[in-house]
Amino acid sequence: MMILIYNLVLLIFLPIMVTRIVIKGFKDRDYLSNFINRFGIYKDSSKDNLIWFHAVSLGEVIGSEKILRKFIGLKEIILTVSTPTGLRHAQKLYDSKITIVYAPWDLYIFVWLFIKKFNPICLVLFETEIWPSMIFLCSKKNIPIILSNARLSESSLKKYLSFSKFSKYIISKVSLVLAQSESHVKRFIQIGFPKERLIQVGSVKFDTSPINHINSQNIFAENKIFLATSTHEQEDEIVIESYVKLLKDFPSMKLIIVPRHPERCSSILNIFVKKKIKASIESNLDFNFENSDGIILNSIGKLNSLYDLADVAFIGGSLFSKYGGHNIIEPAQNRCAIIVGPFMMNFEDVLNLFKDADACVQIKSYFELPKAYKELMNNNELRINMIDNAVEVIEKNRGSSETQYKCISDLINHEISDSNS
Repeated sequence: MMILIYNLVLLIFLPIMVTRIVIKGFKDRDYLSNFINRFGIYKDSSKDNLIWFHAVSLGEVIGSEKILRKFIGLKEIILTVSTPTGLRHAQKLYDSKITIVYAPWDLYIFVWLFIKKFNPICLVLFETEIWPSMIFLCSKKNIPIILSNARLSESSLKKYLSFSKFSKYIISKVSLVLAQSESHVKRFIQIGFPKERLIQVGSVKFDTSPINHINSQNIFAENKIFLATSTHEQEDEIVIESYVKLLKDFPSMKLIIVPRHPERCSSILNIFVKKKIKASIESNLDFNFENSDGIILNSIGKLNSLYDLADVAFIGGSLFSKYGGHNIIEPAQNRCAIIVGPFMMNFEDVLNLFKDADACVQIKSYFELPKAYKELMNNNELRINMIDNAVEVIEKNRGSSETQYKCISDLINHEISDSNS
């Protein structure tokens, strides 16, 4: 009955969901590409022995790579995503080695069509993706379900507890939860997940590798750069205002903004225009500042290179509670000092490790952003010590990818063995 009510509610909202995708499609045409996938309709051919990975967006696609790659060549893989940024990055990472499609909306009939088409042997949901119809149907068809690199923030916990009976009903159908930390383990137990099916494994995001250092002309060598990455709506204006304040101390400083969603580049450019700052939108790192004081980069895939070149970066998604922060391991891995805002709920365990080691700066309010940047740029010893501490934190927490791969493999092999006996 509960799953029926959930689907009826989704069905009522379906016209709004369709309208929302169409509107987003005006800014990013990839929202409309393969639109029929959202309804569980696919042109791709089905394959035997197939594992279904679901990574909702860019961050999850990046995070799941280390685990997913270990299965390539051993099993067939289908990766579902929900956003164009996730889709494009997945296509860049894997090319034709795996099948990459948009996930069906979580209506019973759409998910049923997907499962009927691809017949997966296992479903791996990355991080916080608890989709009732997806989990219910896989469980009904005896397809093992794994929450990989699982996390459950305090805010998500409160939401699930407000529907505690339904949450417990759905989560109990998950075969295994591979949780990032002890605090996440405790929260999953609070929503009713059996303790014996919970394993604390750490986070795969510590298993990232630094890039090879760039030998091309370093635009950062000639200018002090204020780098702001993974920014969201409202944050860009704050960053630009902070940049204007910093010009008093660093008159030749330049600003680079890399928005979380590249389709917002034009609206960010309008903010620069209103502030009477010369700026341009660029796709590659071969730009210069001859005619611009600000650069808006419309490619997320260049972040590693930017971090490698920069001394300090502000990581967006952290100034407003509705975003919950973004990954700070990537800049640390590339020896870039880190500033974050007060709202890092999605990465609380990682942030605490960094803060305990004096490996990052967390400001209490966006008013503190110019001051924090100025202090790090003017104090080389402070900045270098912070970077060294961050690298040490990463080294101490490596190895989760291999652990999770083994857990997933063991469960799949166990299920196959049981079905054959």
